[in-house]
Amino acid sequence: MRGILEGQGHRVYTPTLTGCGERSHLLHPDIGLETHIQDIVNVLEWEELNDVVLVGHSYGGCVVSGVADRAKDRLRHLVYLDTVILSHGESLVGSRREMSDAEGDADIERRRSMAPDGKYIVARSGEFYGIPPEPADVLEWVNRRLTPHPLKSWLEPVKFENGGEQGVPRTFIRCTDPEMPFSGIRDHAMFAKEHPQWRYEELATGHDAMVTEPQACADLFLAAAQSS
Repeated sequence: MRGILEGQGHRVYTPTLTGCGERSHLLHPDIGLETHIQDIVNVLEWEELNDVVLVGHSYGGCVVSGVADRAKDRLRHLVYLDTVILSHGESLVGSRREMSDAEGDADIERRRSMAPDGKYIVARSGEFYGIPPEPADVLEWVNRRLTPHPLKSWLEPVKFENGGEQGVPRTFIRCTDPEMPFSGIRDHAMFAKEHPQWRYEELATGHDAMVTEPQACADLFLAAAQSS
C-alpha cells in the first residue's frame, strides 16, 4: 500500500513501534502506550512533518489519539482503521462504548487471555486477523512477520491534556468481513458512525485490510485527506 500512495506523489512514513517488527530486539515488559505515543511524536518532530494524515490500525488507534493530544498542529486528518476510540483514562483493554458491564468484562478477559505469561501478547496466526488461507504465500508472509507485543501497552491508560483527537478531522474505517471477534471495535465503529464530527466508512474485508485490500485502503486514506 505504501507503493500505491507514493506512486501518487505522497510522502509516506511507516514507523515501527518500539519492541515490534524490526525493532523486536528492543522488546521488554516495561514498554507501554506512552512509549509508543512518543515514538510517533518523535517522527513528526524529527522529520519536521506538518499537514499529516495519521493512520492508526488496531491497537494503533490508541497511539494516534495520544499523538493528536500532543501534536494537534501537525495533523491534517486522523484515520482510525478498525480500532477503538479512547477517552482520557482508558486503555485498550479497558475501553468500552455501548457494551454492558458483563460484555465489557468478557471482552477484557478475552484480551488478557492473549498474554498467558502476563508480560507479552501472543502473536496469533494471520487468519485470526482476517487473512484468508489463499493465496497461501500472503498468509505465510504475515505469519513470518508476527511478533509478541508488550501487554503493558494494552493496559496503560492514555492521558489527555488537550482533548485527545478533538479538533482534528477524523475518519473511522470498519472492517466487516470477517469482523474481529472483539466486540469493542464494533461498538466504537457505531459510535463514530452516529457522531456528526466523524466520517464513517466500511470495507468488506478482514481486520488487516492494508494487506487484503491495499488499493481500497489507499483510496479511503486519500479521500480522508481531501475531506479535511
